[in-house]
Amino acid sequence: MVGNDHLKAARHAAESARVPGEHMSRAELAERVNAWLLDNTGRPGALDRHYLGRIERGQIQRPGRDYRAAFRAVLQASDRDLGFTPDPRAERLRRAAQHPRRADTTALSQAADMLSTVRRLEDETSASAVLPSVAAHAELVNHLADQSKHTAEAVGLASEISQYLGWLKIARDEYGDAQAHLDRAARLALEADDPQRLATALSFAAYRALLLGNYGQAANLNRAAMRDSRVDPGLRAYGHLQGAEIAAYDGDAHTATRMLTQADRLIENAPDAQELPDGSYWHIPPVLNGHKGFVLHALGDAEQARQTARESLEAMPEAWTRAEWAADHRALAGWEGDAATQRIRELD
Repeated sequence: MVGNDHLKAARHAAESARVPGEHMSRAELAERVNAWLLDNTGRPGALDRHYLGRIERGQIQRPGRDYRAAFRAVLQASDRDLGFTPDPRAERLRRAAQHPRRADTTALSQAADMLSTVRRLEDETSASAVLPSVAAHAELVNHLADQSKHTAEAVGLASEISQYLGWLKIARDEYGDAQAHLDRAARLALEADDPQRLATALSFAAYRALLLGNYGQAANLNRAAMRDSRVDPGLRAYGHLQGAEIAAYDGDAHTATRMLTQADRLIENAPDAQELPDGSYWHIPPVLNGHKGFVLHALGDAEQARQTARESLEAMPEAWTRAEWAADHRALAGWEGDAATQRIRELD
């Protein structure tokens, strides 16, 4: 079952009339849809937040004609924008799952495209918003990998989805589940001989260990992530920044400073964003420079850390500055008042 992330994104993009500055809740959207139906058809609607939740989770994929018209009017969007038209990529993937011998390169490419779309949807919503869709998509891709003689392409994609699930679970503080997904991601990446996906899974695992205060484990995982020189320059720069932050919190200022200097050189020579792998699209200088702020914070240079975080946010795409994953960046920059985020709170 694939969730309707399009409808959820449209609701999140609509401002609440009840709570200025917040997005429209399920209950509010349901009320407005029911009101539109009464005004335009003379019949009261029966939609409530629970029914709307079933639509967003994909349990109901296509509401009735009048309800679709009401959603279009209230959210000012088309059926396609709201996810009420069949997704040809999903149909192809379902057929491939039913007939695994037909799981060709095109089907896997469609699956990778869908993963890319959901990743960018997370930038606009939250980890919790996209998690059900990613979990369902992972089941399908894992099935394809199991049934297609474990080709490197299929296994590599299964690794990438597992690593992304691990990231989403970290964002939700579900550290046990995160570790299980990341362990699977690393194993599959080894099977596929895919250094980029292996390094990403290991760096996520290092981040998990860092948040839990397991600095020795975090350092070991970070070194393992950086062991293969075949990874892209953006990920390598991030690896140095992560290693510097771990060393700083572990009391090794010398190593932290050395790795920070190495990261600076890599960032200066970073490739254009278009040259990065899709699974590494956020490893661009503005975001990487933001991670420098975390290292400086860990080294005790609060003022420079704050300035670096602000400069990073100002250079990021505007939508990213509001992303859930950027909460730590905003907190470090002082953009969110006294509200301490998990990273700042737990590591100080």
